[in-house]
Amino acid sequence: MDFTKQWHYFLAMAPEILLTVFAITVLLFGASRGRNGRVKEVRNLGYISLLGIATAGLANYILYTTNVSSPQGIVAVDAYSLVANWILLLSVGLTILISIPYVERQELQAPEYFALLLFCSVGLMVMSASLDLMLIFIGLEIASISVYALAAIDQRSPRGSEAGLKYFLLGAFSTGIFLYGVALVYGATSSVNLIEIAGAVTTGSANESMLLIGTIMLAVGFCFKVSIVPFHMWTPDVYEGSPLPVTAYMSVAVKAGAFLTFFRVFAVHLEGVHYSWSDVLWCLSILTMVGANLVALTQNNIKRLLAYSGIAHSGYLLITIIANNATSQSGLLFYLTAYVLANLGLFAGITFVSDQSEDNLEVENYSGLGSNYPFIALTLTIFLFSLGGFPGTGGFIGKVLILQGALEDNYISLCVALVLSTLISYWYYLKIAWLMWMKDPLAQTKNESSSPVPMPAILRSILIFTSVLIIYLGIFPSKWIEFVGLASLMK
Repeated sequence: MDFTKQWHYFLAMAPEILLTVFAITVLLFGASRGRNGRVKEVRNLGYISLLGIATAGLANYILYTTNVSSPQGIVAVDAYSLVANWILLLSVGLTILISIPYVERQELQAPEYFALLLFCSVGLMVMSASLDLMLIFIGLEIASISVYALAAIDQRSPRGSEAGLKYFLLGAFSTGIFLYGVALVYGATSSVNLIEIAGAVTTGSANESMLLIGTIMLAVGFCFKVSIVPFHMWTPDVYEGSPLPVTAYMSVAVKAGAFLTFFRVFAVHLEGVHYSWSDVLWCLSILTMVGANLVALTQNNIKRLLAYSGIAHSGYLLITIIANNATSQSGLLFYLTAYVLANLGLFAGITFVSDQSEDNLEVENYSGLGSNYPFIALTLTIFLFSLGGFPGTGGFIGKVLILQGALEDNYISLCVALVLSTLISYWYYLKIAWLMWMKDPLAQTKNESSSPVPMPAILRSILIFTSVLIIYLGIFPSKWIEFVGLASLMK
């Protein structure tokens, strides 16, 4: 596919177009629904959304197997973007499965909820496949506006409205900085196309001072989206106030989409000015890894704890951009896969444990979970171990790949910081596991657990699926490492 004809672009963006069509279908289906019962309506909308994800995944597979490419277009149809699409589709698919029982129980607006998840995923997929800064901005806005609405979709929750407003205001500010950075890069290179920008940098025709400022402003925009310290201040409050499945989605899909785009822009196309931004990101990475893990030690709310945990993981992933080699790219894709599985599996368990009340989210409430729900406690332990990077889990292999990539470029200090911050994180991950297995249930939990509530089949299936894959990635990682290695953007 040489992209000499307009319809080639429609083929290149078939997964995004199909997902958009299904998002609109969900809205239309919701608008024309009859009185068939709310539970049936929510499930039907969820299944339509899942069908859209499966269709987009099939289109993605066809593009992958036909080996198309677009070296001069504004959309990259390469192995990297297609693997990125699969990671994002996996994220939204698992989120929708988690959401079905939650939306039923909390009586959220199902058509809008599922449609916004799909629209947000479209924006993230557009971002990760873009070879044009303006198209990245469009994808960023599609995703951002959808997430702002999702954060505040529970109209009965004052905390949800506050979370949505806070995310919107701070997000708009960071978007303005990002857009100003785009303008400066355009002024420095006379182009917003990443390939042409890289060419201008290589030939030395770019205005260096203007390009430096523009590059830093682009980095600030990305750092806000992936919650890098000190651009993370919105994260704990927004995570705490948003509905549980929305928090889960923000913690994995939004982070994954932003990091995949961040890597393409900086580690590949702005590699020629690596000297101008690598030291800044080096400082931010260490500050993020160490600072977030230290603050996480003091958290008692599970959402806030996982917010700071996610911030720390952003610090780990930032190392892959700084090192910018083939090994670090494999580490990025592998780590994101393991992180998506572990975090969404963990949130699936939390969604069930929280039951009817969003207030049942204190870490102490997980005391004795192993005696009441041993299967849930076992899978949650696996997820916590993967996030901590214990051997035998996908998270461990991901961290090894990140360390290997950093060592190849002699970033010893980043490796030391990653290892030390990982050791710090063991405390709060193991604390939750210890509460579940070694401590007696709280008094109110004992009273409620005389007849344990059965877990919905959907959530149970998610726990089995994600925990098995995490262990598989930890014990037999070679196949996935080889697969993501084929998606290398490095020459």
